[in-house]
Amino acid sequence: MSNVITDHWKVHPLLGTNPISLRALKPPGSPLNLYTLNRTYFPADFGSSDALKQQFERDALELSHSGYNVYTVMNVIREDLPANRAVGDADIVARQLLLIDIDRVGDTKNPATDEEVSAAFDLASEVAKYLEDKGFPKPMRVHSGNGVHLYYRLEPVNEALIGASVSKLLKGIANRFNNEIVGVDTSVGNPSRITKVIGTLARKGVESGGRPFRVAKLL
Repeated sequence: MSNVITDHWKVHPLLGTNPISLRALKPPGSPLNLYTLNRTYFPADFGSSDALKQQFERDALELSHSGYNVYTVMNVIREDLPANRAVGDADIVARQLLLIDIDRVGDTKNPATDEEVSAAFDLASEVAKYLEDKGFPKPMRVHSGNGVHLYYRLEPVNEALIGASVSKLLKGIANRFNNEIVGVDTSVGNPSRITKVIGTLARKGVESGGRPFRVAKLL
C-alpha cells in the first residue's frame, strides 16, 4: 500500500500552521476488537512538513494493516484544536475541498462488485463533464475502494459563505444523475467531513471473490 500513500498530499495538502487530523474506525462487520482513534498532527511539533507527512503516512499504513478504515478531515481545522480530539463542524475555519462522492445506492454492507465500481466510474465521468460545462475545473479523481470521489479544490473559504451552497449543489447533482445502481451521496456536505486516506484499504463487511477489499488510490 505504501506505493500510493504519498499521493494523499496531492489531494490533501498541508496548509500553513493548521493541524491535520487522522481518524481510524472499526470497519462495519469487522470481528476485530478495535476502537475509534483520533490523532492530531500540528506542524509546530515537527521539524519540517516532510517529517509531519512521513509520520502521518506511517501511522495511516500501520492502522490500515491493523484492520482499521483510516480517514482524514478534509477541510481547514482551527489551530487551537485540543490534541487527539474528534473534529466537529465548529472546528472548521474554512473549506478547501468540495467532495462529490459517488457510490452504490443499494446494499452497501459488503464491498462493491467490479460492475458496481465500473458504474460509479461512468457516473463520475458524466458528473465531471456536466460540471465542466458549467465552468468547473477538472476534478481530482480518487478510487475510494467502492466508488469514486471527485475533489474540487477551493480557495479556502469561510464556512458561513458556502455551507448552504454545497448542500444545494450535492442535492441538485443527485437529483439529476442518480440511477438504480449508483448515485451521489448528499450526506457528505458537512464541513468536518472525514474522507478516506489515499493508499489505505477500504474495508466493509465480508470480502469475497466477487467483492474484494480495495486500496483507495488517486486516478
